[in-house]
Amino acid sequence: MEEKGRYMRRVDTVKIRIGSFLSAFVLAAMLSASGWAAEVWVTNMKSGDVYVIDPASLEVVAIIPAGKGAHNVAISADGRLAFVANVGANSVTIIDAVAKTVLANVATGTKTHDVSLSPEGSLAVASNVGEGTITLIDIAQRTAIHTMRTGEKAIMSLFSPDGERLFVANAGAATISVVDVGAREVTKTLPGGRGMMAFVPTADWKLAWLTAPADDQLIILNLAKAEIVARIDVPGEPHGLVLSPDGTRAYVVQRKLNQIAIVDTASRRVIKTAEVGDRPDMLAISSDGATLYVTSRNENKLLVVSASDLAVLGEVATGEEPHGVAYRE
Repeated sequence: MEEKGRYMRRVDTVKIRIGSFLSAFVLAAMLSASGWAAEVWVTNMKSGDVYVIDPASLEVVAIIPAGKGAHNVAISADGRLAFVANVGANSVTIIDAVAKTVLANVATGTKTHDVSLSPEGSLAVASNVGEGTITLIDIAQRTAIHTMRTGEKAIMSLFSPDGERLFVANAGAATISVVDVGAREVTKTLPGGRGMMAFVPTADWKLAWLTAPADDQLIILNLAKAEIVARIDVPGEPHGLVLSPDGTRAYVVQRKLNQIAIVDTASRRVIKTAEVGDRPDMLAISSDGATLYVTSRNENKLLVVSASDLAVLGEVATGEEPHGVAYRE
């Protein structure tokens, strides 16, 4: 009987160990599936660096050197690389987003304002606002391979979903250049907004929402017809803009008024505004659409804002003069 008891205790011990192993295996599998926890990346112009913030704890988990005037940041589709446009250094910093280490600094053009990434991850495009050009970067080789002119104050760009076309916002010319990526030539010019700071297409790519800060307006552009279908008055120099994941709301920073506006995309009307920060610049939205992350340049802060009612939920101290922000998961 005693021997049987010892046997049963050994069986129970084995069961516990197997159970613990399976629990660890399941946890590892879950972590592997998600890859990593979400992060918010903030570029700081004056301090020339990037702050990586845990949105759950609101703690800074890494500070990564970039270049002078670190302006905007883009994250690759797989979350493994980050690209920082350095408007003061005329360069793009490529960062291993997992290891949080700098891989390369690539010389581009004058006043590199923004970076966009091709869907398959082979190309990065720097928009050089100081000379009205874009610079194509081979990501694998970490080398600039081509620079071409698009229009006055080329400020940002975005690839089409198939990666064959590139839409370049020329803020000074108030136009959008459509570039054939393979041929490396402008094939069409669309109307845009004066001083454009955002070009955000709808999920179906039928429309694009643009900010036109020089006119205190948002512009809705029909991409197929190449025509403006609506203008929405938004005072206070509309700057950064994002669409909610379900496409029902547009959130826009009114920089001169130190506030954010919510626009109902169906009625195309401003339905709510709220004061946020001191010179807010850009914003990002969480993948579930619940939270906005807004840079407040004059306060050296990232503000965490409820997307439903624009209540400020929290804040994080950043580097000096935060500007760009991206959500990584």
